[in-house]
Amino acid sequence: MSLENVQVIVGIDFGTTFSGFSYCHVVSRDIVTNDRWDEITGQFKTNTILQYDSEFDKAITDYLREMVKLIKEKIESHWEDLNIFEEVLFVLTVPAEYSEKEKAIMRDCAYKAGLINVKSTDLLQFTTEPEAAAVYCMEHCLKEHDLSDTDSAETTFMIVDCGGGTVDLTTRKIVGKDVGEITERSG
Repeated sequence: MSLENVQVIVGIDFGTTFSGFSYCHVVSRDIVTNDRWDEITGQFKTNTILQYDSEFDKAITDYLREMVKLIKEKIESHWEDLNIFEEVLFVLTVPAEYSEKEKAIMRDCAYKAGLINVKSTDLLQFTTEPEAAAVYCMEHCLKEHDLSDTDSAETTFMIVDCGGGTVDLTTRKIVGKDVGEITERSG
């Protein structure tokens, strides 16, 4: 189960209010964002809010279990022979303030939900929401607006993540091909 076998990448945005996922094949790199949630069409995210009180890990596991069913259905409809436990890399966004302990809880929930079949696998990785947004900006927005050719100049951009309960602001600077954080996340 190594990263060199990865054929498909699935990005999961697990939010406190809404969640969603996208996927792409490593060859085509065309990103498909799921917009079908059972009987609702046209929504990129679905409600996450659940009432479990202190059993938050059970809530996360139960919710992820339902997402896993849909993710597997979507992936298998495109690539029938794909082994989801060996050829799919899952990247799960977590809030920027998550500690390693909280990431370990998320990994345990993902394992219990059937997203991965080995708890310590490299095929489940975490990224913060601002990091994911910065990568998207680097790959798409900056090129689209002809700001990506910055070998000698510096380009600054701001990530504004308006979630269900918080708004996070992060300012990034691109120098050459590197990106750095100018301001710490606040929100």
